[in-house]
Amino acid sequence: MYDRSWTVSNYWSLGDLGDDLACVTRWPDVPLDRQEPGFRRLFTMSHHRNVPTVLTASLDNGAKLRNRIAEQCRTAGGGRTPNFVSVDFHRLSDGSGHTPASIVAELDKGP
Repeated sequence: MYDRSWTVSNYWSLGDLGDDLACVTRWPDVPLDRQEPGFRRLFTMSHHRNVPTVLTASLDNGAKLRNRIAEQCRTAGGGRTPNFVSVDFHRLSDGSGHTPASIVAELDKGP
């Protein structure tokens, strides 16, 4: 399926230094907070560096991911929580106690 017809998606890159935490739409004609009568698009959130490495994933996959969802992407999505979260090296984390898997489990529980 043509994903633009069924999803909203943020621009995937955190930048070279991993400091671009803004959650902006991937497609200018499909804003993250788009609402349509009788239809709710899936929200795909990407959280990647331009060049993925084990070291950068260890820095990004934890508190930074959790905070980005809570403070940037949920707001940009009009209060919506992402349906899908995409990261590099999903088994790695920053040691904060938050892993990609625990963050997704937390999101699945709801507000």
